[in-house]
Amino acid sequence: MEGHMREHTLAEFGVECRNIEPALDKQLAAALQHAVDPELGVDMLNLGLVYRIEQNEDGSFRVEMLLTMIGCPLTDYLSMLIKHALELAVGDAPVMVQYRMDVQWSMARMSRAARMTLHV
Repeated sequence: MEGHMREHTLAEFGVECRNIEPALDKQLAAALQHAVDPELGVDMLNLGLVYRIEQNEDGSFRVEMLLTMIGCPLTDYLSMLIKHALELAVGDAPVMVQYRMDVQWSMARMSRAARMTLHV
């Protein structure tokens, strides 16, 4: 099934991009769909947890994430999942994951596919 899906852009998942080339954008979106939340069984991109991705001048990446709840005990694990997923697209480029507390996640950020999977 995966081979027949069309390529998505990060913007289609509500992700704000800074300094990301269009070809890399699609690679990042595909890679992030491998970062699956262990509790929900849906990737963090479709859940709407990835807020912004920026490529810095030195080639490193900064990923800003939202949490479904403040004090989520899985932040270190989720950061590791994001970093490992992005390795598929960016190789050894450093990736820093930061959590935004000034923006609240809501179910409205979830994709249609995520809502269908979670029956919400």
